Amino acid sequence: MFLLLPAIALPGAMGQQLAYDQKGEELLKSASQKIQGYRSFEIDFSYEMDNEGMGINEAMDGKLLSMGDKYHMTVGGNLFVSDGTNVWTFLEEFNEVHISLAADTEGGMTPTSLFKEFETEFRSRYIRQERQQGRMVDVIDLTPHRPQAFYKYRVALDASDQSLVYTIAYDRHGGTYTYSVRQFRPEARVPENTFTFDPARYPGIEVIDLR
Repeated sequence: MFLLLPAIALPGAMGQQLAYDQKGEELLKSASQKIQGYRSFEIDFSYEMDNEGMGINEAMDGKLLSMGDKYHMTVGGNLFVSDGTNVWTFLEEFNEVHISLAADTEGGMTPTSLFKEFETEFRSRYIRQERQQGRMVDVIDLTPHRPQAFYKYRVALDASDQSLVYTIAYDRHGGTYTYSVRQFRPEARVPENTFTFDPARYPGIEVIDLR
């Protein structure tokens, strides 16, 4: 009789696992629909890169202005700009800009592209509900269907409205990259030329075209 117990318990465990997968997918879909419903938005965020084994811990603040597949993001002394086709990465320390194709960029750079990718390229798993900064959040883990630089993402959504609270990316060398939303402003004003980069504004800049 005892030999039958694992076989009896297995369907229940599988059912719970499937229920958690489904709940994770439903929450992500709701968050994706919400963020895609805005014409534009602006986010103030904090960023932290941590790798205990390598003795690395860096923290900085950033700002993101996004409209569809276009974005303008500053973090630390770096600037990332995309018109949806091209991506300009400006490194202030070296006074150089790298130009690449948006299609060649691995991983979403904005919540819009991130959620689109999560829905199609990852398997989701609902983990738990916890309190974060005085509010309840739903925590979801995502693993890619195919190998990539980050083997897992953790996403926290506000339990009341599915807005993004934080994301953590885990690399294969023990590093974590955490983006925490401090303030979210939907339907933000988009100044002209927000999503293009003009090298002429930076005297002596080196332009590295990788397209």
